[in-house]
Amino acid sequence: MRATLALLLLFLALSACRRQPPEDMDDLGVVPAWSATAEDGRPIGTAQLRGKVWVVNFLFTSCPTSCPPLARATAQLQERLRALLPKGEPPAVQIVSITVDPETDTPEVLRDFAKKYAADPKLWHFATLGNYDATEKLVTEGFLSQVLRPDPAPGATKPSAVDTAHSLHFVVVDQRGHIRGKWDKDAGGIEATLAAVRYLADL
Repeated sequence: MRATLALLLLFLALSACRRQPPEDMDDLGVVPAWSATAEDGRPIGTAQLRGKVWVVNFLFTSCPTSCPPLARATAQLQERLRALLPKGEPPAVQIVSITVDPETDTPEVLRDFAKKYAADPKLWHFATLGNYDATEKLVTEGFLSQVLRPDPAPGATKPSAVDTAHSLHFVVVDQRGHIRGKWDKDAGGIEATLAAVRYLADL
């Protein structure tokens, strides 16, 4: 009887320790193959992220309103993840911030922005696809998120990047390249994002 009780208690303890996904985690489909240039000039995309859990968001460096809070929230997420990841091993999780102003945000500009927010180059990357049309297609069709740029002002050849409206969510992608959920940058969203990553990466 005691042995049975001990086994039951052990089972309950192990169940309690098992990572639980957020209630609204789902499988929203696979992200199509993509490739961009990271802040260090190296390629980043499907090939480099295969087999890892990754968190994606969208911003641009000259954004004066919504992007600084998003970058700060991402920095918080980075620190929470860094505390969980085994030391001395390649991280099983990556954070990728894709610029929605690719004409301005060159790798050099993104590198300076990364330093501003103390991005760990082993964990948090910044990426540019080089042109707006490819970026819009990837964000909207690939990551099922929003990005909108208004028509150009009279006499202008292209709209101002400052007027770009874009998603402020964290998009979590699993090791197979499937989108597993999208969460806001607020405190609750950070917790849900972290829970999804911990569940998928077994952290």
